[in-house]
Amino acid sequence: MSNPKRETTTTRRGLLGVATVGLGATIGGVIAAPVAGALLAPATQEATFRPVSLGPIGAFTAETGFAPTAAPYVDDPNQPLVSSGLAYVHHTGGADRDWLSPRAMFVVFSNRCTHVGCPAAATTAGFACPCHGSQFDARGARIAGPAIRPLDRFQWEIRKGDELWITQRWSVLIDGDRVRYFPVKAPGQPLTGQLPAADALYPAVTYNHGPVPKTG
Repeated sequence: MSNPKRETTTTRRGLLGVATVGLGATIGGVIAAPVAGALLAPATQEATFRPVSLGPIGAFTAETGFAPTAAPYVDDPNQPLVSSGLAYVHHTGGADRDWLSPRAMFVVFSNRCTHVGCPAAATTAGFACPCHGSQFDARGARIAGPAIRPLDRFQWEIRKGDELWITQRWSVLIDGDRVRYFPVKAPGQPLTGQLPAADALYPAVTYNHGPVPKTG
């Protein structure tokens, strides 16, 4: 004689198993979809970085020691919620208006941590991210935590006589005094030379950048 209670229990377990598998597949699909999208996206797909003024250069030249000035900006006034950001302007004490010069007046850092994109804050020694503990020195080079690379930097120029403008954004690698520039990657993505086949696995999420700067 069959046991109705046992059959009911078995049926419920079966349904629960099917539901669990289905939920797992759904979650897996949600996670895999953006990853697959990133891997399949054209590496040449780029956005446009619109040059933006950070203000008069006099607002950034009173710095002593390492105390970069926070400079909020909006790249696209038509979309302020998604194009706003924060740059940190470090006045080096140099006098050269060429941003690639060893004696350049400024180094302009992005505050976006290269781990998952949280806002890093300037300290007296560099930068620190409050989310997961990544730390960067005064050059923006990673010194602790899970961030995979240095802070991004902005290309800059002085316009209208005395206005500091950021004109492009670059990801960087730092080797001693040498800084190498790369098309911008998203937080968590390695650059060429950090991991094998990094460019193939992680297409650049970058701006329409033109020639990559070359330094000595």
